[in-house]
Amino acid sequence: MGPIVECMNIFEAVNPVGIKQLLAEIHSGATVLPDFQRDFVWDPAATQGLLVSIASQYPAGSLLRARDTHRGFATRRFDGAPDVNVVHTFLVLDGQQRLTSLYQAMYGTGKYRFFINLHAAFKQFSLDDADDTIYFKRATARGVRAMEGDTATQARELVLPLSVFRARDGGFWKWVSDIREILPEESRVEFEANSRRLYDSCLKHFEEYQFPTVTLTGDVPIEALCTIFETLNKTGVKLTVFELMVARFFKYSINIRTMWERALEANPILGVYDVDEYVLVQAISLMVTGSCQKKDVLNLTKVQLEENWNKAVKGLVVGLQILRDDCKVMNRKWLPTPSMLGPLAAICAISTENGPRGAAVGARKAQIVRWLWCAMFGQRYEAAANTRAERDVRDMREWFKGGPVPEMVEQFRFEKELLREVSTRAGAIYKSVICLILASEPHARDFHSGKLIAQAMFDAGDVEDHHVFPSAYLENAKGITKKTLRDCILNRTLIDGKTNVVISDRPPSEYLRDIDAHVDTETILKSHLLPTGSTSPLRTDDYEEFLQKRAELIEAAIAVATS
Repeated sequence: MGPIVECMNIFEAVNPVGIKQLLAEIHSGATVLPDFQRDFVWDPAATQGLLVSIASQYPAGSLLRARDTHRGFATRRFDGAPDVNVVHTFLVLDGQQRLTSLYQAMYGTGKYRFFINLHAAFKQFSLDDADDTIYFKRATARGVRAMEGDTATQARELVLPLSVFRARDGGFWKWVSDIREILPEESRVEFEANSRRLYDSCLKHFEEYQFPTVTLTGDVPIEALCTIFETLNKTGVKLTVFELMVARFFKYSINIRTMWERALEANPILGVYDVDEYVLVQAISLMVTGSCQKKDVLNLTKVQLEENWNKAVKGLVVGLQILRDDCKVMNRKWLPTPSMLGPLAAICAISTENGPRGAAVGARKAQIVRWLWCAMFGQRYEAAANTRAERDVRDMREWFKGGPVPEMVEQFRFEKELLREVSTRAGAIYKSVICLILASEPHARDFHSGKLIAQAMFDAGDVEDHHVFPSAYLENAKGITKKTLRDCILNRTLIDGKTNVVISDRPPSEYLRDIDAHVDTETILKSHLLPTGSTSPLRTDDYEEFLQKRAELIEAAIAVATS
C-alpha cells in the first residue's frame, strides 16, 4: 500500500458574514483586492438592481476571500475606499463588483449617488419597484450635493440618501430624528411611523443582510490562488493570461506590467499597432518551450522570462517594422489577423540566433516576408491560432538553419475566385489585398496628386478603401442587386476623399476623363493593380470584364509575394 497523503484543508470558514461587517472591513483597509484584478465596471443600473435584491433579502450570490498571509500579490483598495496605511487581512477573490457597488452606494463615493424616493416607498413599503423607489444621479450633477448632505433639502423632497446607512454619524435613526424635527409638526408622527414601517419591511436589510462567505486559510499556496482567480473569471469580466502572470511573478519582485509599459514607451511602434501585452509572453513561450498553450505560458519560469523578455521585445519591434515597410500594413486597422503577432515576434527573435551576417540577414528577412504573405492570404491565423503558431515557429527555425521550406509556404496556393466573395472589410484577405496593392511594384499612388501613398496619409485619414465602380451606379445602371458582388475587394482600392467626391455615382469612363486632365491616370491605375489601356473595362464600363482582369492582376501579385 502506498503512503497516505493528507489533503490540506483550505477552508477557514464557510458561513454568513453581515453586510455591515464586510463594508466596514473595506473602509478600514482590512479587506483589499489583488492589484491585477480588473477595475470596477458595473454601471449604476446594475447597482440599483443589487440594492433592490438586498432590500428584498433575495439571494445575491456568495463571496470568496482568502486570509492573506503570504503577501504574494500587490494589492489595492476598493474603488472609492479611503487610502489608509494599514496591514490588510483579507483578499477578495470573488465578489469585487458587488462589494464595490454596495460600498460606493452606502458610503457615498464613486461616480454616482443613490437615493430612495420616500414618497413612493411609503406607498408600498418596499423597494421592489426600483424605477419609482431607488434612483441614482451622477455625483457632479446639479443639486446632488444638497440632496446628499442637506437635511432641509432631504426633508422638503422626502429623499433618503443611501449613504445615511454607513457614512452619516448616527446612521439611519439619527437621520430620521433630524428630519422629523425639520418637518411641520403635524407631519412628524406619520413620518416617523412610516419610516419605522419601511425600515422593518426592507431598509433594515441594508444593515442586516448576510452574504454566504467562503474564507480560505492563509496556507493556500499562491499558485492555487492564481488558479482560483483564473477559474472564477471564466465568466463575467475575465482575467487575461497576462494579468495572471503579473500575479505569479510578483513574488519574485518582477512587475511585468511595468516592464510592458517601459517597452511601450521605448518603442512607439507598439502603440501604432495597439499590440496586446500578451503577445510578448506568448512569443517567449514559443521561443523557449515551442508551445503557446495557456498552461505553458503560465508556467514560464523567472529565468525564462528574464532571459528572453528583451529578445521578444526586439523581435516584436522588428516584426512590426517588416509588416509596415515590406508588407505595407500601415496600422492596426489594416492588420489582417492580430493573432499572428505572437509567432511573428518569436520568429523574428529566432531569426537572429547564431548571429547571421551580411547576405544571411537579408535572406532571413525575405523568408519572414514570404511567410507573412502566405499566412495573411492563407487566413492561417483565423482559426486554431495556437497550434499553427507552434508549427510555424518550429518550421521557420528549421528553415533559417537551411532546412526545408515550411509546408504552409511551399504548398501555398491562392484561388482567385475567392476575391469575388470577399467583401467584409474586417476579413484577412480583404485587408491583405489592400496592403498588397501598396506593397506591389509600382507602389500605389494617390489619385488626386499622383504621389506615392505614404504613412502620413494613413495617419491623417486622407485615404480610405472606396469603390472603383460606384455601388449606386452598379445597382441602378447595371442592375447588380447582389451587394457582396458590388462591395467585393476586386472593386475596392485606396482613394483619397477629394477623388471620391469626383467619382460620386458616375461610371468609371466618365470620372476617369476628369482625372486624366490632372495626373497620369494610367500610371496610377497600374499602381493599384487596376486594368489599364484604351480598351480597359474601366474605359468601357464593363464590370464583369473588370472583375476578371482585376482578379488576374491581384492573383499575379500574390504569386510574386508568396514565392
